[in-house]
Amino acid sequence: MSIKSLNQIMTLSDGRVLGYAEAGDPKGRPLFLFHGLNSSRLEVHIVHEKMKKAGIRVIGVDRPGMGLSTFQDEREVLDFVDDIVYLADKLHIDNFSVMGVSAGTPYALACAYKIPHRVISCGIISGVAPVFECSMDGMPKESRTFIFIAQKLPCFVRPVFWFLQGRLSQNDAKADQFLGNIMFALDDIDKRLIEDATAKKALLETFRESYRQGSKGVAYDGILVFGKPWGFSLEEIDFSSIYLWHGEKDSGTPVSMAKAMVEKISGATLKVYPNDGHLSIVFNQMDEIIDDFVKGYKQCNL
Repeated sequence: MSIKSLNQIMTLSDGRVLGYAEAGDPKGRPLFLFHGLNSSRLEVHIVHEKMKKAGIRVIGVDRPGMGLSTFQDEREVLDFVDDIVYLADKLHIDNFSVMGVSAGTPYALACAYKIPHRVISCGIISGVAPVFECSMDGMPKESRTFIFIAQKLPCFVRPVFWFLQGRLSQNDAKADQFLGNIMFALDDIDKRLIEDATAKKALLETFRESYRQGSKGVAYDGILVFGKPWGFSLEEIDFSSIYLWHGEKDSGTPVSMAKAMVEKISGATLKVYPNDGHLSIVFNQMDEIIDDFVKGYKQCNL
């Protein structure tokens, strides 16, 4: 996997730039990966080897204002689907799967809702539920506080992100503090990931990249995901191949959120891993997650 493949751009019809990264098998079955909050297209680097082995071409896309993508004023969750369709068309991809990690959830589900004829299967890892539809039971105090600010005092979200993460993100001497602030509310099983040098490097790179342009894009994304309705309800999704995977030790987005989504989305299935958290599930369970996705392709005879 080359540096070039991780740093690609495409100019959209309105002149904005869309940043994306490709990993896995370049000739494999296409999968668009929607990164979490404080993250970026570089998440594909973490899953590269396993996607390659499974014959999947994984494409990570920076949302507006993060990584290499131009900020977009007044965008909504559903607007990003149009960017994905444009990118898919330019890459000559007719049908594809989508996968959302954490705050990437609404974007993956938006594809299943808005363009079901293009989507083969939809997966959600450590999924965030729409807080206007689902209970926040079990969510930590820090997350509840952020949601309150995003809904009632959105003008303060950007300064909060700048102070806690943005101002530290590009400073090598502050790397541990930067990672610590992002992972503050997570379980110890997630925090122990950075004791491994390889995992720490991968997380640091993808988190830093989200702040390449500053805090504006990340903050706006946080407001969209947690502070506003997504533009569709879970019950309105008419798509059968939706898989959710969640760690029972996820203290960032509790497993109750995943269970609430499965109850509302017809045909969705949930797999819970008792010994994993918000991030560790990606490092520990990706083989099984990919297997589920491959089954989705086979069911469609692709």
